[in-house]
Amino acid sequence: MHKSSSSIYRTTLMFAAIVIIVAGMKAAASIMVPFMLSVFIALLLSPFLHWLIRLGIPKTVSFFLIILFMLILFISLTGFITTHIADLFAKSDIWQKAMMENLQKFHQQLHNFGIMVDKEAFFAFVQPQKMFAFTLSIVKNTSMLLSNSFLIFFTVLFMLMESFSIKDKILYIQKSGASGFNERIEAFADRLNHYFTLKALTSAITGIWITAILFWYDIPYPMLWGLGGFILNFIPVIGSIIAAVPPVLIALATQGYADALWIAGWFLIINTVIGNILEPKLMGRGLELSELVVFLSLVFWGWVFGKVGMLLAVPLTMIVKFALETSDSAKWVGVLLSDSVKKR
Repeated sequence: MHKSSSSIYRTTLMFAAIVIIVAGMKAAASIMVPFMLSVFIALLLSPFLHWLIRLGIPKTVSFFLIILFMLILFISLTGFITTHIADLFAKSDIWQKAMMENLQKFHQQLHNFGIMVDKEAFFAFVQPQKMFAFTLSIVKNTSMLLSNSFLIFFTVLFMLMESFSIKDKILYIQKSGASGFNERIEAFADRLNHYFTLKALTSAITGIWITAILFWYDIPYPMLWGLGGFILNFIPVIGSIIAAVPPVLIALATQGYADALWIAGWFLIINTVIGNILEPKLMGRGLELSELVVFLSLVFWGWVFGKVGMLLAVPLTMIVKFALETSDSAKWVGVLLSDSVKKR
């Protein structure tokens, strides 16, 4: 009886600690979001840094090459995005009016084809004004993140510097009594690097494909929406849907409903090829997370950290799962998060 009471007490204490930690993270989101973005960028750049070192380039030279690349990228992207965002907001009223007119033409065309749709019900279902406001909010949030660009830059810089000594620290911890700690960390780091490297590759293909399609249809800001497609592809399940909304609406406003439908169709093709064919083939089952957990993690981390939490939902959940698996008392939670049970 005493053993059962002690187990209940530990479980209750663990869940109480989780609630306190989550509440603290949500309260400190404004501080943690730039830090997490820095971790995200550092994880993307780290494989390139160590690739340069493996080529025989000295560590110092490799480090400064990566930093120079990152500095040029930060400055160019900040200027590029800021200019396009200013232009988009300047034309937003004109495009919103044009979008409504083209939707009315589309409704009339349905009527001409004999498809009777109530006009009020049609616009209530489509909700064009809310969708356009959603597009502007996405762009506005992007511009707000740029305000922390230099903080993120220097944080990434120090993280990459730390990557040179982290292995020695892990080995020291293992020698101090944490048996097998180094092997577990290396296995987890390999899995995380595997995810980020392949996800960056498929996201780059997605961004280039989107840019080419939008350029072909003469949609304004094709490179901006391609960049958005690259970033949002890191968000599982709904990232590709969010990436499609702005260019489809802009196509509706500037080119008409026919081109908007073509653009929507192309986004469906891109999402099917990349998300359902290419990514599963490349990544396999390396994440070791169930599909349900991936979806719920998207909702949870999005609630805690907003859009950045959605962007990093998978790696954050992988980190939590790893931490749980290293604890004997919480290992069962890690098993629940897994996509399968490993027989030992």
